[in-house]
Amino acid sequence: MNAERPAAIRDVCPFRLVVDEDLDQLDREITVREAAPGSTLFEEGDPADGVAAILEGSVEVLKGGRILATLGPGSVLGELSVFLPSCSRTATARANAPVRMIQWRADDVLIRLARHERLATAIVADMAFVLAERLDRRTQDVVSLLKAAGTRLPVAELERFRSRALE
Repeated sequence: MNAERPAAIRDVCPFRLVVDEDLDQLDREITVREAAPGSTLFEEGDPADGVAAILEGSVEVLKGGRILATLGPGSVLGELSVFLPSCSRTATARANAPVRMIQWRADDVLIRLARHERLATAIVADMAFVLAERLDRRTQDVVSLLKAAGTRLPVAELERFRSRALE
């Protein structure tokens, strides 16, 4: 393993909890990918094939052509693929600067959990923090929508309001 690589890996989620003894195995399971500005990393609807941690650069996350977020170093993309093996990408990711990222594939996670339990558990545990943070943000969004719509609206009206807000 490259001497600087463990430090770079350990600086980003979902690899912050990996112990020294598992770094060689992790190195065998990850790939480092680079992308030029303007290139598409994945499209909405593509099969979700793994989680990626951005080391350098920035990535725009788009839904229906609309920018939802811009992610930079230390951010995670595709975390749901580890937990929902047959899911599809829910948004498009596009590099808006030169990007360097680490990818950990989502296929055979259960086999890897059995074979390298400590490593896979460390990665999954680190992603739990990201998922909790994102769930909290979505919950706050829903509460804001409810406040804006009023709590007396029928469910069908709330759904229509939600659909318009997401467009």
